[in-house]
Order: sequence, then structure tokens, then C-alpha cells
Amino acid sequence: MENKIEIKRDLAHVDYESGRYQTMKEHSENVANYIAETCSLSELKILVSLIGVFHDVGKLGRENQEDFERILQYGDDTHKHGLDHSTAGGRLIRELMKEKSVSEFISTVIYFHHGMGDCINLDNGQSLQQQRDEKQIDYDWIKKEFFQIYDKEMLEEYCKKAIQTYKEMEGKINIFHKESEISKRKCGNRYFFMGMYLRMVLSLLIDGDWTDTACFFQDVPLSKRISLEETQKIWNECIEKFEQYMSKEIHNNPSNGNVLNTFRQEISDLCRQAADKEENLYRLTVPTGAGKTLSSLRFALYHAKKMKKQHIIYIAPFNSILIQNAEEIRKAIGKADVVLEHHCNVVCEEGEEDQYRKLTETWDSPIIVTTAVQILNTLFSAQKSCIRRMHTLCNSIIIFDEVQAIPVKCMELFNLAVNFLTQFCGTTVVLCSATQPTLAPIKENNICECIEMAGRPEKYANAFKRTDIKDATELYPGGMEIEDLSEFVKEKTEQYQSTLVILNTTACAMNTFQQLKAICPQEYELFHLSNNMCPQHKLDTLKSIKQILNEQSKKIICVSTQVVEAGVNFSFGCVVRSKAGLDNIIQAAGRCNRHKELGRMGTVFIVQMSEKAEKLSHLQEIRNAQAALQKVLEDYKNNSLKFRDTLDSEEAIKAYYLNYYSQLRTNETKFLIDKQTTTIIELLGENKVGQLQYIRRNGEKVKTKLPQAFLT
Repeated sequence: MENKIEIKRDLAHVDYESGRYQTMKEHSENVANYIAETCSLSELKILVSLIGVFHDVGKLGRENQEDFERILQYGDDTHKHGLDHSTAGGRLIRELMKEKSVSEFISTVIYFHHGMGDCINLDNGQSLQQQRDEKQIDYDWIKKEFFQIYDKEMLEEYCKKAIQTYKEMEGKINIFHKESEISKRKCGNRYFFMGMYLRMVLSLLIDGDWTDTACFFQDVPLSKRISLEETQKIWNECIEKFEQYMSKEIHNNPSNGNVLNTFRQEISDLCRQAADKEENLYRLTVPTGAGKTLSSLRFALYHAKKMKKQHIIYIAPFNSILIQNAEEIRKAIGKADVVLEHHCNVVCEEGEEDQYRKLTETWDSPIIVTTAVQILNTLFSAQKSCIRRMHTLCNSIIIFDEVQAIPVKCMELFNLAVNFLTQFCGTTVVLCSATQPTLAPIKENNICECIEMAGRPEKYANAFKRTDIKDATELYPGGMEIEDLSEFVKEKTEQYQSTLVILNTTACAMNTFQQLKAICPQEYELFHLSNNMCPQHKLDTLKSIKQILNEQSKKIICVSTQVVEAGVNFSFGCVVRSKAGLDNIIQAAGRCNRHKELGRMGTVFIVQMSEKAEKLSHLQEIRNAQAALQKVLEDYKNNSLKFRDTLDSEEAIKAYYLNYYSQLRTNETKFLIDKQTTTIIELLGENKVGQLQYIRRNGEKVKTKLPQAFLT
């Protein structure tokens, strides 16, 4: 049945069921105001407002307007998909704004708001601007209609202001680049940071566009994100609850080890003191079991209050750490409703799925707990739902827990992302680890200088020394078979009562578990853990393990992959770790004699598995780590004094990372792309492959500050 209504000619959205419509002026101004208000970077506010006005100009075309009229009269089934909404806005801004680099930046954002792309096509060398210029659209009509809605002179004045804000943004990049060149540390290139700014602006546009569109169809007023005033109130409440929790549940809890609590409190106090400083890049390097999670959270809460930060974002490399630490964070701040947990294992209550999906797209929550995968997606994925939340990273505090677990291929990407956030976005970043990677300069794309939040790492080494790490890799020539390892573990369990076994592959862990079941007496408690288990099964298993360890009444063996290696708060008398990286060994040692409860040193054995038992031919990163550790083990055997007679010393860690990085292939830290014989770093920066293709196509060099291939 037809809707008999009077139809305007400047429609942006229509709703057949209610007969309502939203005009282009309403939508564009809503988006412009929303993103200007949401944007926390002052140099971008005018720029993003202008983009909000122009982003959907293409909807004024006759074909688009006829489509809206048809929907209003005959229903959504008549909608014509694939109509171009973005090309006209980009072309119009390029005509209106004479400064080429600025109009190109703005038009590229507009072109990408319906889907990210490459600024230069890697296959044929065509630039994005060329491709959009060749598109057949109703341009003259759209232009005429647009200037009946908006005053041209007013927009031209706005364009002049936008040029100034762009130059301010560009100036910041140039100053940073010049300073890093002078310091000879080389912390990134102009192209990469300009591309990151573009993604940040695109993030604001997508969020504003989607938010206003959703509010129209829900027939509700345009929503706003949590205000700074609201978050300040939340930080105050969280701090009060946090200090109560620390006093009652942590410091006065004898199960946490009274011997070590004094040092944990000292580390926590140093983090609290750092919160009052206006620095933006820290490292928190303390031993395993020293309370990194709560100490870094204490810093973040006080720093957020002092510096008026909008969000605290906690990042962990593995879901196993994340689930446990998310629960601890909720308990510590006493306000579960301000914590958004974002990872693949979250189970929503019935009816809450849509709200959760929206929150994971916007991260509009004071505290976000998520994985390294999600933060890397936010920074680099072409998915619009990931891009949408990127601007949330501005004026926030980001804690990277177990930062050593960032894949080596992502190292330079990670460095540049941290540099962009801390130097341009008003964001404070904390890198937490017991085994921090070396900060020795690489050829380019170094991370900026970091401040040690708790002082020199070796300060607490003796206090938290709870284990002896022993090299047992030569016990079996050619490495242990499953049967050899199982007998070894059984023998150590008789001696130490409880043994944790950590292996490099799921198959090896399962085979060892099955063999132990076959040879161990019935009174032994045997457990197996891996990421193949469903989240609840894993949590239930961890709970059972902790209960038996606390009771100390039975012999217990747990066979696991590296899923337990960091952030899991349990303590065994002995740990057996298959050879991997020294960082893995030290993290595994953190699950042994964790609170010095044994009254003596716990023991950690490094063992070598045979190629048959542990198939690593396709796991190059683990093999590289093994080779780097092997060199340390050999050096230690020849001269242990060089490492202060312990394999978990700062000297040993430094030597391990130097060994590791020295054996990497060229460009391995730049995220190699075999298909294009180039790297992600190159594609997101200067994109020489694309620029060469452009020359082949056009016979001249491309004149642009945006050559990046964002999609490929």
C-alpha cells in the first residue's frame, strides 16, 4: 500500500513503516556536530566538521532521491542497492578547496567512509582520485542542489579554516620526524603518520554517520558518548573502591605471600607516583608475580583522574589472561558496569547481543579489557566496525600486558602505532612485562624513549627470586620422546609433589597427558589445559587445579600449552618447560613457588623434545626462539658469571633478545607480504610498489602525500 505523503527533494534517510524522513541538512549537520564534539584532538575539529557536511552529498543525485521516494511509497524491497553516495562529496570539496593536499585528504576520507581502499591501485597504478574522477555521476545536478542547502561563501570560509588545521596537523608530523632524525633513533616516517591521521578522521566520520543513522531509524534523539564530567566522577568512585580492595583483599591476605607483599606495595606506590607526571610512554618491568596488573591499574586510575583521560584500555595477548584479569579488574574497582570485556569468548545474556555489538564497535565504556588482536584490528584492519572505534584510543590510557608476546612480524607496526598514539593523540601507553624486549635501536621505526615506571628492573630481582632454572636439554641426545618426558615428569612429581608441564604444541601436550594417565598411580590428579578447550571448561579446570594446590593433599600434574604461561595465578613446586624463548621460560617460572610458599627455591627444568614428539617445522617463530635460547644456554655453560649465575637475569634476557633479533630475515619485523614482495609497513607508508605502478601507467611521478595501500 502506498504512503501518501509530501516528499522533499533533499532526503538522506527514509523509513517506510512510519513515513518519516531525514533531510540531507539534518543528517550532515548532526554528523558534523557529533564528530566535532567527539573529537578530542583540537587540530582536527574544524576539519572533521567540514567532512561531516560533505560526506553524503552524493545522496542529492536524482537516482538516489528517486530511490528514497520509491521506498517511502512502496517499501524497503524496492531499494536499489549499490548507489554511489560518496564520490560527489569528494569531488565537490576538491573543486571548492584550492589547497590540493588538504582537499585530497578530505576527499579520501569521504571516499572511504563506505569502504576502505587503496590510494593507488597496486595492479594497474590508477590513483583513487583518478578512479573517482572517471566515475559517471549526476555531478552538476548534485552541486546545484547542494548549494541551495548550504551557503557557498560560508563553506569557502570554513575551507580556509580547515586548511589551517590541516597545516597544524602536518606541522606536528614534520616536527616529530625532524626530531627523530636528529636523535638518530628514527621513529617513523611522514607517510605512515599521515595515513594514521586519515584513519583517525575516518573513524570519527564512520562513528558519527552510523550513530546518527541508527538514531533516526530508532526514532530517538542523537545519542552522545560518555562525557568527560561523567568519566571524572567514575574515576573518583573507582579509586575509592580500588584502595579499599587493595587494603582488604590483597595486602592483608596471607595467601599472597607476606614476604613479597612489602615489595608489591612498593612497586604499586611507585606506579601511583608516576600517575601525577605528564609523561606519555612508560615501561613497567617487574618480575612475574610482582602485581603488574593491579599496579598498572592503580597508575591508570590516578593518571586518568589527574590528566582527564576518557578511557582506560587494558590489552592482554591471550584470552586466558584476559578473562582472569578482567574479573580481577571488576573486583578491584567495584563497578562491573563500567568495564567492557571485548574478545571472542564473551557470552551475552539473552536480549543483550545488539547492545554488546554496539559497544564493541564504539568502545564507549570507561574501561575496556580486550586482546592484542582487537587492538591491532582497531589500528590496521580495513573493516569499518574496527575503524569506527579507533578514535576512542585518543586521550586514553592503554596498558599492554605481557608486551613481549606481540608477534615479531608486528614489531615495527606496533612501535609506530605506539608512537602515533603517544606523540599525536594525547594517549598514555604503559608497556608491561617481566621480560621486556630490548630497546636497542633498529634501523628504522623504533619506539620512542620509554620511562621505567618502577625504576631499574634489577632492583626487585633478588626479592622475587623464587626458582632455579636448570638446563636439562642434553639429558636425552636427539631430544625426549613422549615416553621419556612422562617418566621424567612422574619422577619430579614424586620429588616435588606438584608439577606443571608446558609444551609448544597442542598435540604434544595431549599426547603427554594421555601417556601420564597410563603410567601414573590412580591417586595422582592429572589435568590438561589448552586453547582448544571452551572458555568455561578452561575456567573450571583452573579452579580445580588451584583448589588441589591449596589443599596440598594430593600429587598433581598439569600438562598445558603456553596458555598458562602468563597471568594465571597458581603455583607449583616444579615446572618442566619445553625449550622455547627465554621469555617463555621466565614466564613459566612465574607459575612455580609464586609466593615463596615453599620456604626454598622452586625448580624449573628446560627440556628438549624430539622432532617426532614436537613437530615445529611450520612454527618458525618458536624455532627462532629456541635457537636464540640455545646460544644463551651455551654461553651460560661456558661462563655463568656473565649472567650473574642465573638464567633469569637482566643480562641473560638482553643477550637472548639480541640473539633473537640478529637471526631474523630482512624485513621480518615489518610484516612481510609474500604476494606483493613488500611489507605492511611499506604499503601503509610510502608504498613504493604503488608509486612505481603509477609511473608505468601515467608516465610521471605521483604528486601526493597519500600514496598508501590501506586495503591490500
